[in-house]
Amino acid sequence: MIEQKADAFIPALRFNFLTPFYDWVLRVVMREAAYKEALMQLITVNQGGRILDAGCGTGTLTVMIKKHFPQIEVVGLDGDRKILLIANSKVFLSGDLIQLDHGFVTALPYNNYSFDACVCSLVIHHLTTENKQKAFHEFYRILKPGGRLYIVDFFTPHNIFMMAVTLITQFFEETYDNFHGKLREYIPTAGFKELEVRQNFWTPIGTVSIITAVKH
Repeated sequence: MIEQKADAFIPALRFNFLTPFYDWVLRVVMREAAYKEALMQLITVNQGGRILDAGCGTGTLTVMIKKHFPQIEVVGLDGDRKILLIANSKVFLSGDLIQLDHGFVTALPYNNYSFDACVCSLVIHHLTTENKQKAFHEFYRILKPGGRLYIVDFFTPHNIFMMAVTLITQFFEETYDNFHGKLREYIPTAGFKELEVRQNFWTPIGTVSIITAVKH
């Protein structure tokens, strides 16, 4: 999902007609299986807890989380109503009870302290600097004390090859902040502690990292 604000919505691959190809792009180009499996090993939520997949897109990760953690409540949110239709079909086929909501990461439609964990995968790099910061403040607001944030997104290059790639891709959409390490500043500024880059993955576009932080 890409969003700046509700009245300036941009679909996941920028154009509506490309939405049906979103899953293929993530699977083949972005190597999603590698980082999503690694993410599953990092998520910590107590039984009966509640987790938000913020910017859930077509729901692949949302359903995956529920399969790995059947005893927790999983909520997916996205600003694209068309892509939520795809997510709804995946949830139906999964047979799992998953709540899907329409909304934006810059203004989450949930009360303070509503979730034990929040996952946000490949959304932040689509946002302007201002909206990146708004999103992190929103994640902090809806998490309970001790709640964990899991960000999967483009980050500073972790090897020479990725450095070469990002000489070009740093100027795509709003990726500049990501590739230049600004998330290390924005996440703590929102109030989070214990920021860690847990794992890095190469992609044809640049390094994708799993970043975790905790609300104290």
